[in-house]
Amino acid sequence: MKLLFLTVIPSPYQRQLFTALAARDDVDVQVFYFTAGAHDRSWAIPDLHDFETILPGRTLTRLGPSAHWNPGIMGRIAQADPDLVIVSDYSAVTAQVAMRGMARHGRPFVFWGEVPGFSTRGRLGTFLRRQLQAPLRRARAIAAMGSVAMPAYRALFPGVRVANIPYFCDLAPFRAARDAATADPDTIDVLFSGQMIPRKGFDVLLAAFDRVARSHPQLRIVALGGGPAQDEYAAAVPADLRDRVVFLGHRDPADLPQVFAAADLFCLPSRHDGWGVVVNEALGAGLPVLVSDAVGAGPDLVQDGETGFITPAGDADALARVLDRLAGDAALRARMTDAVRAAAARWDVDEGARRWATLAHDLLGTDA
Repeated sequence: MKLLFLTVIPSPYQRQLFTALAARDDVDVQVFYFTAGAHDRSWAIPDLHDFETILPGRTLTRLGPSAHWNPGIMGRIAQADPDLVIVSDYSAVTAQVAMRGMARHGRPFVFWGEVPGFSTRGRLGTFLRRQLQAPLRRARAIAAMGSVAMPAYRALFPGVRVANIPYFCDLAPFRAARDAATADPDTIDVLFSGQMIPRKGFDVLLAAFDRVARSHPQLRIVALGGGPAQDEYAAAVPADLRDRVVFLGHRDPADLPQVFAAADLFCLPSRHDGWGVVVNEALGAGLPVLVSDAVGAGPDLVQDGETGFITPAGDADALARVLDRLAGDAALRARMTDAVRAAAARWDVDEGARRWATLAHDLLGTDA
């Protein structure tokens, strides 16, 4: 099968999936990226595989930072002549042109997206979003990123097939780093990984930490990632706790396994996260996971009370109770770590490639 992915940037996570797909005997994969980087990502431009191409184009900044336009996209699709096209990010101009053009010419395509909707929009915003979503009604299927996204897309697009294909990533480096790590018995490190922006909820974690930190002097917060609110968050840490909140800033993706392996727990208390691939990485590192109920990956990756805990978004008191329980119970942390390692075996990148191949075979009526 010839599969063509149209996606925004060469993110490390998606590239791992594309590499796994390219290694399969039943798939010939090509990837077209709309742009080399993004305003809110610090990833370096990678060396691309032969099956990857960054399309020439530009961003129509008056329409927004994701309004990427790559002229001649329909000609490039025709030249690639794929059996199935997979499109992500329907807000990009290129994606809109491609989906509408493929619908007119009868070329099968799949839309791949996170749970839709976060911002509250007025009448004009709601109208515009509906116009942008209109081509999805002509998709052969929608690949929803997680079980939370599935009912949302079914409600928006009745009659369109919806499959569950969330983010998968290569967990082998995280497992290897965890196996080689030496635990520090004097600290219990809670790792946060994400942008320093209100949506990611780091301020909720700080508030919860403030409630329990003095009862558990071994508890620390380790924050991975930068962003515009970092200075504000750092200034908000009480003076007596500042040596127990460590800001690591941005790190290269290759360094992440060692950072995760050095932690004891992982926390992503987002106010909204369509998926949250850092949760995958935490599983790979064997970390019990604390997420809010607004993290799309939560229902798929976290068994509440078994591999971690799910607390209400924005509820610092609920998160504090969970931190207090875990910090005071080493046996519970050990049991959860064992359960996480068992669960992680089901979430490696080869499983993502298998799901894509299975959906494509089914849509195209070919043998797996």
